[in-house]
Amino acid sequence: AHPVRTLAYVSSGGRRGAPPTLVSGGEESVLVTWQLERNHHRPSDFVARVGRGGIVRLIPCPDTGRTFVFCADNSVQCYDSTSSERSWCVQGVASMALHEEGTDDGKSKGPGRGPVVVVRDPITNYPMMTNLPGAPGMVHWYDPKSSSVVGTLEVAPYNRVSRRDPLTDPHVPAPTVTHMAVGDSGRDMVTVDEVWSENTSVGAPRELTGPGGDAFGMSVCTSVKFWSHSGSSSSSGGGRERKRRAGDLPMDYELVSSMAAPHGRGGGVCALAVAPGGGAACTLSREEDAYRLWTKIDPSDENGTMWQCSYRVKTPSGFSNSLLSAAPASLGQRQLVRFSNDGSVLAVCYGAHVTLWDHSSATLLNDLALDQSDDGVRSVEFSTKSDDTLLVSTAGALGALSPFGGVKSCYLGGDEWTFDVAGMGATIAAVVPLGDFGTSPGGCFAVAANHDGTSTVSVVDRAGASVAEDEDSNPIQWRLGSEVQSMSVDHGKGRGLRLLVITKDSDLISLSYGDSKQARKDESMPKRVIEKNAPVLQIGQPRVEPGTKRRKVSILTNTSRSDAEQSASIFDFPERLSSRFTASFITKG
Repeated sequence: AHPVRTLAYVSSGGRRGAPPTLVSGGEESVLVTWQLERNHHRPSDFVARVGRGGIVRLIPCPDTGRTFVFCADNSVQCYDSTSSERSWCVQGVASMALHEEGTDDGKSKGPGRGPVVVVRDPITNYPMMTNLPGAPGMVHWYDPKSSSVVGTLEVAPYNRVSRRDPLTDPHVPAPTVTHMAVGDSGRDMVTVDEVWSENTSVGAPRELTGPGGDAFGMSVCTSVKFWSHSGSSSSSGGGRERKRRAGDLPMDYELVSSMAAPHGRGGGVCALAVAPGGGAACTLSREEDAYRLWTKIDPSDENGTMWQCSYRVKTPSGFSNSLLSAAPASLGQRQLVRFSNDGSVLAVCYGAHVTLWDHSSATLLNDLALDQSDDGVRSVEFSTKSDDTLLVSTAGALGALSPFGGVKSCYLGGDEWTFDVAGMGATIAAVVPLGDFGTSPGGCFAVAANHDGTSTVSVVDRAGASVAEDEDSNPIQWRLGSEVQSMSVDHGKGRGLRLLVITKDSDLISLSYGDSKQARKDESMPKRVIEKNAPVLQIGQPRVEPGTKRRKVSILTNTSRSDAEQSASIFDFPERLSSRFTASFITKG
């Protein structure tokens, strides 16, 4: 049994002469009731699975017989001591790590969980968050306006009581949902989870260190799961509403297909992407050194929706060591695979190179790389639906590349650009296309750069190769006091923009920009909103190529600074040309 972490005496709820009861809770997340006047050493009642995290504190409400339960998953619940039924529940973002016994600092000795995964749900328009420290194996739908979780989905169930002897046996790490992706309609969702097991005959072999320093053999089982939206959320039934008030927030997704060990027993998944239409998905594995394409089978009356692995492509010989040489921890949150906006082309990253594939026939079309950069690619994105320029980023560089062969193709001309942030000691944390935001023909994207414990989030004009400006010629930028680990678009259309940023301090920050109409809509957002005219971090170094006409563009600088301060952060880029094209024009070479 696990030790008790909190105790509380609860009154009888108005019954005269009735003695108070004792309630207790701990890591197992079980609310236990004790009748002390009976002199029994056994509990009189208990409620299991109170929260996804252990019970942290119990607070009794005088003269009402109710108990407020605070759990490590950042939920507050109210229970009636007489009936042991839950009256209501308020769920916040589970950003606090679960307390693991057997450690001195309360942190697990297991491997790192990686950054929080944030994806916008096209159906509800709420951000979906997973790999949260306080909600292992769960996906949370978060409403920024009410600052609460409005929906949950259990991807990887697990048993909280995961050891026999706390003095010798190691604590088995909780499951993690390492990747999540959805199609443009939101009807199809794919997740990848990792679950630790004591059964060493399945999964990839691993070792855990116990409290006494002894190593225990374990295994990690990787599964890819395919979910389909059932569409019942539109129904407004009274029973469903009562469940939500009581704290049950299930979302309308059902598991239609699941594949354990999709890349072999010892193979994990380091990247995941879903086609915009939702009919195809791609997983990449560094252990198997291959990627697999998964396709959805048309539903039938007998079997319904199913998914299958269409084929496996081993890493081409020219890039055979690129995935194997990269550290697994650095690959955890990288966007190494991506479908084009029309779904016809698949981009797969191998080290410093981006390969383009016709996934309908598994044909390699082209390979690209950032100029003068040997660093491994961290993410690749297609710019907009009408402009399939590739946005490629490494730890210290960011560039816009043409899928037709880079500078040698001369298709984009001066529109193909690259700038470096490593020279000032900064690293690129996240790059997110902004869809329909702005009026630039090449679209805009947001880039977050970390530097000395702080970060700068900038909206960059792809065609202009510069930070986008408002009507007063002020750059659209935010300066944060903590480093960014994840970023997503909460709203981006026309002149209205709202970004959600999760920092390494587990803070969820809303960054808003827009006209007065949009500003009024954002008044109900949490108070922690970073103003766009906050101090700006100056990062970046110019790159010069001989024989090319260039123009000077200010990137990631604050125009309010003096000329002397700005001169250190001036970037030179070629003259831009027209660059509208679509991925459907790419043919087999």
